[in-house]
Amino acid sequence: MTWNERVISDFGDEWQRFNYLNNEDSTELEFQFDRYFEPVPDNLQRRDDLVAADFGAGSGRWSFFLMRKCHRLYVVEPSTKAIDIAKRRLGEISKITYLNEPIERNTVPVESLDFAICLGVLHVVDDIQVSLDEISAKLKEGGYFLGYVYYSFENRPKSYFLLWKLSDYARRRVSRFPRVLKFAFADLIAALVYFPVSRTLLLLHKLGLDTHNYPLNHYEALNFKMMRNDALDRFGTTVENRFSKKDLVILLKNAGFDEHSIIFSENEPFWTFCARKKSSTVDSKE
Repeated sequence: MTWNERVISDFGDEWQRFNYLNNEDSTELEFQFDRYFEPVPDNLQRRDDLVAADFGAGSGRWSFFLMRKCHRLYVVEPSTKAIDIAKRRLGEISKITYLNEPIERNTVPVESLDFAICLGVLHVVDDIQVSLDEISAKLKEGGYFLGYVYYSFENRPKSYFLLWKLSDYARRRVSRFPRVLKFAFADLIAALVYFPVSRTLLLLHKLGLDTHNYPLNHYEALNFKMMRNDALDRFGTTVENRFSKKDLVILLKNAGFDEHSIIFSENEPFWTFCARKKSSTVDSKE
């Protein structure tokens, strides 16, 4: 098994464990989806006739909210386990096309999309530039792309980087554990780190303290199941790349996106960004 096949298999196992099929966590999931959507232009957010794609859709937890805005939606996911869950979540309806394919070799029609999303996937692909090029090729001129990748802490105190180095040391080992042990360790991290830290920060926040610069403050608004899911997502994956704003601007520009259109969210999760594919009409005026 290649490292990329291992990553796909790991995520398939993750989405089987955290499938969210009973919708009991829909409020927290919608809150998270809305946070991702913050950098998307208002005129696009108000539309409900988009031709769109969710690249690396996993269990379809974000496609569930995206499909409300779509006339047609492509759900693209390389893991058979995960896409089977997505089909159960979203249903076999005419406006959805399921593609059990990797981002870099997908069959979404070229220049067919008004909008594409790829949330929490690009930092574990073989080559992020190849994946961005492929997503760009499937967008119409002037189409928009919403992405989220792990950030490189350039907007944080140095202590963040040091904490990450410690956690990355643990991730490199935990991610190679057998599945049962990996699940158990991730649950332990969620119980002993994510939950107490986030709830302490929530209390401090309610007392009027500014908690935005503390690790795990994002989880103040999320439930324990989502903490378990994210702990597994973070510590159960053998690959983790991180990118700065500068890195992403270069990568997006190389993929044919207008660098002046790129908007980065000012709120967590970092880096969430939205970019518009260049138009030949605009290019001819430059």
